[in-house]
Amino acid sequence: MSNESNEQQSVPKRSASELRSDIENTRRELAETLDALEYKLDVPARFSEWADERKEQLRKLTDESPAVVAGVAVGAVAVIGGIIAGVIGLSRRGR
Repeated sequence: MSNESNEQQSVPKRSASELRSDIENTRRELAETLDALEYKLDVPARFSEWADERKEQLRKLTDESPAVVAGVAVGAVAVIGGIIAGVIGLSRRGR
């Protein structure tokens, strides 16, 4: 018990304004932490932000070089068409 009283005596007394300031800082830090957690857990909102960023990148790329975007689009259509044709061909073989 004497150990506890020694520890209490070694802690300097703090003024009410210092304690209020510490409480306000702690509240602010807690609010920032909760905001960060809320942002991380809001997956639909984060996905929406990500999609908006990709759309903006595509708009910029289309403005800068439309031929590249058209080439990529044609290539994507060709690949998807090839996949569909392959699936149809394989399903007909199985009959």
